[in-house]
Amino acid sequence: MAHYSLIDIPFNLRHTCWFCGEPSFDLLSFSKSSHQVHKISHQPIELPACKECLALPSAGVSESIWSFRDQIKHALMNKYAKHLGIGLQWTKEELEESEFDGAILEGFGKSAWPMYEIAKARVEYVGWDISVDNEPLEGYDESYGYEFNGIRYLSIQACIEYHVKALSLDLVLLETVVEIVGSERFAYALRIATLNREVSYRDRLAIIDEIKNQEQDKDDLRELNEAEKSSVILPLVAVVMNEAIAQPEAIEWAITHSCTTLEILIEQEDDFFDAFEHLGGPTAFALFDGLQWYLAARRDNTWCVENDPNDEFWREV
Repeated sequence: MAHYSLIDIPFNLRHTCWFCGEPSFDLLSFSKSSHQVHKISHQPIELPACKECLALPSAGVSESIWSFRDQIKHALMNKYAKHLGIGLQWTKEELEESEFDGAILEGFGKSAWPMYEIAKARVEYVGWDISVDNEPLEGYDESYGYEFNGIRYLSIQACIEYHVKALSLDLVLLETVVEIVGSERFAYALRIATLNREVSYRDRLAIIDEIKNQEQDKDDLRELNEAEKSSVILPLVAVVMNEAIAQPEAIEWAITHSCTTLEILIEQEDDFFDAFEHLGGPTAFALFDGLQWYLAARRDNTWCVENDPNDEFWREV
């Protein structure tokens, strides 16, 4: 029979759940059954856990306590997705200033932000470093899963499903846009999905086709620029970066509006979209996304000289 060792617990955390930080008066044994001990990468352990984390479901056998913790966090995010979604859609000030009518809505206005803060604190809680008899437990893999905005998800799919549930998004649209642009541009895909929550089947197809065309144009332009990188076409040319393409019309807008930094662009975001709204949402956001990466790159003077064929036009701005 396997021997389970109790982890070292700091005195001030002796009644704290290692997974979420809530009060704890129970112990979780990992692995959960003795016949699974040979499948984990470290010795079997016991650690404090609250009743809810003890009862949360987990899929399959986790190789370590850290991968099991990620499954617990995933289950918590799914369970409290609507509470967590409050912080994605509102600020505390907006909720306080909103005028909710009726007892139920008034109650929501008062309780929504505290509910969000409690759920957020549990999901983001990081337990203390694990050791047994003052010997650190080995086996933590930082490359596991997918991280977005400081939160680690089991996978990119888990991240997608969480945001769909929290923000009431169209799953097919978000999945497809992520597939097209890649997981490294999840923020861009999320913005497209957030702007098109109530999208029809026909509109979804139109948005997806437009984004596919943009990505194809990006690939084509990158190939063209690679073939002609020694030549400079005036007055303005597109700038191809790893993350996106800064298109000439967006660069021209930035120059004519003295928008020389990313911070200024954020301040003038509404003006930018007013100028390009006639092109449609996905196209305008692609232009904005490319301009953001471009202005971020221009913070490096060496990059400007060596990689920006439009650098001379910025010198008089």
